[in-house]
Amino acid sequence: MTAPRSETPRLEFADDLPRQESRAFRYGREAASLVLIAGAVFLTLALASFSHDPAVSEVTGTNWVGPVGEALANVFVSTLGLAAWIIPVELVLISLPLFRNKPTMASVARIGGDTVVILIVASLIHVSFPQSTAFGSMSVGGTIGELFGELMRSLFSNVGSYLIGLTAIGLVLIARASFSFISFAQRAGQTTEHAAMKSAEGLRAIKHAWHRARTIEKVRAEHGAIRITTADRDDAIVAIDTEVEAARERALAKATEMIEALHQEPLSPLEDIDEGIVLESPLHLQPVSSPTSPEPTIEDDLEQDARAHESAPVIDLSASMTPMESKAATLTQPAAEETPRRKQRQAKGPTIVDTTSATEVEKVKQTAATSTVPGYQMPPFDLFDEGEAPALIIDETLQQQLNDNAAQLITTLNHYGVRGEIREIQPGPTVTTYEMEPEAGTKVSKIASLADDLAMSLGCQVRIIAPIPGKKRVGFEIPNRERKAVNLRELIEDRRFQEMKAPLPVVLGRDIVGKPFYADLSSMPHVLVAGATGAGKSVGLNVMLVSLLCRRSPDDLRLLMVDPKVVELQSFDRIPHMLLPVVTDTRQAANALKWAVDEMERRYQLLANAGTKNITTYNAWVKRVHQGEVRGFELPKPTVVTSEDGSVVEFGAEKEPPKLPEKLPYIVIVVDEFADLMMQQGKEVEASIARLAQKARAAGMHVILATQRPSVDVITGMIKANFPSRIAFKVTQRNDSRTILDEQGAEHLLGRGDMLVKLNGSNETRRVQCPFVSEEEVERVTSFLRQQGEPTYDDSILLPRGDETEPEEDAEQDPKYDEAVMVVAETRRCSTSWLQRKLGIGYNRAAKIVEMMEKRGLVGPAQGAKDREVLIESP
Repeated sequence: MTAPRSETPRLEFADDLPRQESRAFRYGREAASLVLIAGAVFLTLALASFSHDPAVSEVTGTNWVGPVGEALANVFVSTLGLAAWIIPVELVLISLPLFRNKPTMASVARIGGDTVVILIVASLIHVSFPQSTAFGSMSVGGTIGELFGELMRSLFSNVGSYLIGLTAIGLVLIARASFSFISFAQRAGQTTEHAAMKSAEGLRAIKHAWHRARTIEKVRAEHGAIRITTADRDDAIVAIDTEVEAARERALAKATEMIEALHQEPLSPLEDIDEGIVLESPLHLQPVSSPTSPEPTIEDDLEQDARAHESAPVIDLSASMTPMESKAATLTQPAAEETPRRKQRQAKGPTIVDTTSATEVEKVKQTAATSTVPGYQMPPFDLFDEGEAPALIIDETLQQQLNDNAAQLITTLNHYGVRGEIREIQPGPTVTTYEMEPEAGTKVSKIASLADDLAMSLGCQVRIIAPIPGKKRVGFEIPNRERKAVNLRELIEDRRFQEMKAPLPVVLGRDIVGKPFYADLSSMPHVLVAGATGAGKSVGLNVMLVSLLCRRSPDDLRLLMVDPKVVELQSFDRIPHMLLPVVTDTRQAANALKWAVDEMERRYQLLANAGTKNITTYNAWVKRVHQGEVRGFELPKPTVVTSEDGSVVEFGAEKEPPKLPEKLPYIVIVVDEFADLMMQQGKEVEASIARLAQKARAAGMHVILATQRPSVDVITGMIKANFPSRIAFKVTQRNDSRTILDEQGAEHLLGRGDMLVKLNGSNETRRVQCPFVSEEEVERVTSFLRQQGEPTYDDSILLPRGDETEPEEDAEQDPKYDEAVMVVAETRRCSTSWLQRKLGIGYNRAAKIVEMMEKRGLVGPAQGAKDREVLIESP
C-alpha cells in the first residue's frame, strides 16, 4: 500500500521512489510527460497557424491542427495576446525533468504563480505596444492584458508599470524556488569576467604581433627622404594650427632626431617615436628632392596597414609653402576617398520604381476591331485623336526632384511628431506615391489625420493611404508638377483591351503608376458614379459608353439612357444600340425604369423555361437550338375548367407553335443626374432601381447611376447596399466621400478625371486617372454608328405601368388573366389583395381581373373581409 497523499492538491513525481513502486505509477509518470509534450506541440502549432480575420465570425478550419486548435488558439490569443506563447513553454519545462528521471512538481502554487506571471507579461506587452496588433487583428496583450495594462498605466504610468510588473515577476520566481537572483548575478559576473580576460589576452597577442611586424619592417626599410603621413579617418577631428610655420619647424626637428635614433638601434615604434610627431594641423605635404641618400619612411598606424606591400610612401613637409598658403591648401584640398561604410550610408535612400514599362501599350491592327456580325463594322481607331505618350522618363532631374520631395515630406512629418523613412517612390502620370515606413509605435490614425496639415505645408492636395493594403507602410499621394494627359485611343487600341473576353469591357483609365486599367461591367455589375461639377464625371460616362460601343454591336448590347439634364447624353441619340431616344422627362423616366423591371422578370421567366441560370448560358442554349442540337420550348398543356353552368373553358392553349428563341442582348441602363430624378420621382424610382440592382445581373441588365450630390437622401441605404462598385471623382466635402466610398479621400482628388475606384465591393480603393475624350471624338464615333443602320425603338417602354396605369381594355385580355384563373382553381381561394401578392401585380390590376372572373361566373361576389367563393372545379 502506498502512503496517503497530502491534502494539498498537487501532483508529485519523485525519482527516489521505493523500488517496490508499481508499474502503474511508472506508466503514469511516463504518460504524463508524453501528454505534456504533446499538448505543448499541439498548442504551438495552433498558435503558429492562427490568424484572426474580423470579417469571419465563425471558425474556418484553416488552422494546422483543425477547428479545435483554431478555437483553442482563439481563446488564448483573445485573452492573453502574445503572452499565450508562455503556456507551451511552461508545459515543456514541467515535462523535461521527467525525461531525465528527476523529481518535478506541478502544484497549485506553481500553476498559480505561472498564471500570475502570464497575466503580468500580457499587461506589460500592452503597456509597451498599446496600439499594435498580433495574430491578424488581435490585441498584443489580449483582453486581460488590455484591462490590467490600462489600469497600470492610469495608476503608475509606463515606467512605474514596468517597475512594479518586473518586481512582481521576480517575487513569483523566488517563491517558486526555481530562480535565484543572487545565483544569477554571480554566474553572470563570472561569465563576464571570463570573457573580459579572454578578450584582453587576444588584444595583447595582436598588439605584440603588430609591434614585431613594425620593427621588422623598419629594419628592412631602405634609406630615403623622410616623409611623414597622416591617415584620414571617418571620426577624426582635425584642428587647424594657426602657427603653421612653427609646426613645420617642430616636425622637422623631430624627424631629424628619429633618423639619428634609427641609425643607432631599431627599437619598438611605441617606445621610440614621440607622440609630438603626430601633427594636429591638416598639413598635406608634398615630397621634395634630397641631395643625400634615401632615408627610412615613418608612417602612422592606418597608413602602414594600407600600404604594407608597397614601397614606403612618404609625405613631405612642404617647406616652400607659406603659412597662409598652407592653410588655403588644407581648406581646398579634396577629401580622401570615402570608406565603403560611408558610401553605403550616403547611397542609402528611397527606391525610385521605374514605371515606364507599365505604361507601354501593344497596339493591334484595325482588323482586330471588326465585328462578328455580318455587315456591321466597329468604329475605327482613326476616329480618336492621337495623344502624347504618357511614359515618364526617369532622368537625373526627375530623380533629384523626387528625392527633394521625399525629404520635404519627411521634414514636414517630423514637424508634427511623425518619424519614419521613405522606402519607395512610384511616379505616375498624375500623382507620385511615396511609401513611408513609420517608426514602431506610431499611430496610423495620427498620420491619417494630417492630410490637411500636409496640404498646407506642401502647397498641394495630399491623399494619405494609411496603411497601404498588404504592406507595413503608409502611402502619400502627391500630385506631379506636370500632369500627363491620358489618351483614350491608345487604351482602346491596346491588345489587352481588344482581346478581353469579358461580355461588357470598359476603359477606366490608368492607375497611379500609369498601367492601363480596364473592367468588366457585367461583373461589377452596377456602378455608382459621383463627383462635383467639373470633376470629370460626364467625361467618365462618355469614356465608358464609347469603349462599350467600340467592342459590342447592337445585337450584343442595347442602351437605355435617362438624362434629366437634357444635354449630357444627347450625343448618343439615334445610334443603333438605343432602345428608345434619350429620356429627358422625369415621369417618362419612371415608366422606363418600371419597364426595365418588367423586362427583367420576363427574362427570368425565359431563363427558367430554358433551364439556365444566367444570360450567358441562355444565349449558348439559344445558339444550340438554332443549330438543331437541342429542342426549344415545349408547348404547355391547356388547363380545362368547368363552370357552374356546365360550360367547359380552356386556358393556356397555344394557337400556333412557338417561334425559335432569340438571343438576349445585354442592356445597360444609364441614369445621369440621379439627384434630380429622386427629387421628382423618388419613391417610384428608388423601388425600380433597388429591384434592378438586386436581381438584374443574371438577366444581363446593368445600371450606371451618376450624380453630382452623393448625399444620403439621394443615395439611400437601399440603393447603396445593392451597388457594390463605386467611382468617386473629386467631391466638395468629406461626408460625400464617405457616402460614396465609405471612406475619406475623394475630397483630396485633383479633379479633371482624377478618381477613386472601388470594384465589386472590394475593400481596396484604386486611384485612376480617367482618359479624356472630347465632344468631337464622341460625335465622330456616334456619327459612324448611325451610318451602320437606324435604331429600332420600342415605344411600349414609355407606356404607363403599375397601379396608376392600367390600360382601358378588357381584363380578359390581360396576360395574367389565365394564370390568375389557374391559381384560383388550384388554391380554391380568391381575393383582390391575395391575388395581388400571388401574381406580383398592382392592386387595380388584380381588382379588374377578379371583377372579370366574377362576370364570367368563376367566383362569387365579395363577402366583406372574407375570400370570395370559388365556383369553378379544380383541374
